[in-house]
Amino acid sequence: MEYQNERDFKYVMQDTSHVFMGGRMTYDDMMTWEDTPFKIKAIVSKYFLGKEEDGLAVTLAVLQQNDFRYQILKQLKVKIKAGTYQTKKNLFGKEESKYVSRLYSLDEYMEVCSREKALITEEFVFSKLALLAFSL
Repeated sequence: MEYQNERDFKYVMQDTSHVFMGGRMTYDDMMTWEDTPFKIKAIVSKYFLGKEEDGLAVTLAVLQQNDFRYQILKQLKVKIKAGTYQTKKNLFGKEESKYVSRLYSLDEYMEVCSREKALITEEFVFSKLALLAFSL
């Protein structure tokens, strides 16, 4: 699905306990943006660059649980904010489409991603404590 404004999904923000990264960030974006924490750059450089995928959203779409990168993301306690359009009947019997967004754990996201083809990955949330505990 092509988005009209890809930059809406490309950002890096932080609060006291989390790093928030846009869902359309490519690995190249992560490495060149100065707002990306060095630890994330080091992890991406060591374990994710050089693969066939060009971003974390694409990697998660094809990732298997026996992949070492899955174990890395699991240890980093990555959460993924994603949404999809759901159709429901309203009180008058008409079908209406509504966008629903939710924060998923890695396992939940991979399960939903395998059955839902129109899933829109909005954001990745990294725990700063998990980043601190991760050794390279």
